[in-house]
Amino acid sequence: MKVNMFMPKYMLTFKCIGSACTDTCCAGWDINIDEDTYKKYTNCTGELKELVQGKIRENKNSYDYLNKGFMILKVGNKCPFLNDNLLCDIHGGVGEENLCITCKRFPRVYNIIDDIYEKSGLASCPEICTKAFLNKDKMEFIEIEESIDESAIEIRRIIDTEVFEGSDNLLQYFWDIRINSINIIQNRNFSIEESLGILESFYNKIEEYHNEKDFEGIEDLLEEYSEGNIDFDSLKTLDLNESNEFYLSLLDEELIKNITSVRLKECVKEYKKEILKVNNIVKHINDEKSLLSLIEKYSYILENYLVNQIFKDLIPFNRGESLNLSINILINSYKIIKAYIVGIALNNKEINEDLIIRVIQSLSKDIEHNKVFKNLLESEI
Repeated sequence: MKVNMFMPKYMLTFKCIGSACTDTCCAGWDINIDEDTYKKYTNCTGELKELVQGKIRENKNSYDYLNKGFMILKVGNKCPFLNDNLLCDIHGGVGEENLCITCKRFPRVYNIIDDIYEKSGLASCPEICTKAFLNKDKMEFIEIEESIDESAIEIRRIIDTEVFEGSDNLLQYFWDIRINSINIIQNRNFSIEESLGILESFYNKIEEYHNEKDFEGIEDLLEEYSEGNIDFDSLKTLDLNESNEFYLSLLDEELIKNITSVRLKECVKEYKKEILKVNNIVKHINDEKSLLSLIEKYSYILENYLVNQIFKDLIPFNRGESLNLSINILINSYKIIKAYIVGIALNNKEINEDLIIRVIQSLSKDIEHNKVFKNLLESEI
């Protein structure tokens, strides 16, 4: 079927690069099988039956259509259909149509807002990181007509903002809040941390008005932000409150034990090696002015990452009506990424695009899929 598709411009040129990828999406996490595909695999014959036999298992504890079964992973948490050439035996042997929905749609994320389909990409895919984050210009969005196979995609969320008009639900202001959120992060008159401070203040004020049932106040605030009639300088202060304990929390044994991404384990190993050499971590990092200036030099990567998260996850509506929790998670994601980047770079005193992308991609694999960092992301770190 043909639909109107709204998406970041990078999705126009994105395509899987297969074995040329620096990582594989076929290892490092559980792989769910949807109900229709599970039935196909259990009732198939011929070559497909030979391929899947003994490699899938029913998920008897789930009534979720998309989680009827799962792959029985090999050593290294690898998909049983991933061959030595880092290619899929199902895709290459019996055709893409025999893949489960998880494998067909990754790394694409779909939402539907006011009957408009939206498509974006997960940062756990290295090619998405390259396409989406390395552009020094601001991330752009386009709307096109696109043919899709609805049976091959998973719709994360469907929102009809008109349903909430005149109610006490903040979803009636979805578009104004989203546009202002992206504009705040893309305002290059401020640093990333200053922009996050402004965004936090924006959400806090909306919640304050909402708790007071002052919807006129919300509408006036949205208009002021849209027209730029705000003293942004007074709002930009964000105390990241980084402490030695924060840097050491990223080395928590329980957290590290549950990390599944091979690339993230390598990042953690490098980080640990450098961080444990330092007594006062906060002071040492703050004294590394050259590294902090390099973070600023490559701020467009972090800006694009944050904008992509806002669009993909429908921030700040990804945690019910708790805008504060939503911005807290976004800020903590940034803090963790920045900590790993600077920590790894302490030895060679060098930060470049490759390092930043490696940290974002490897972290995203566990943040977005295995929820290893859930408690850390939701805490007041």
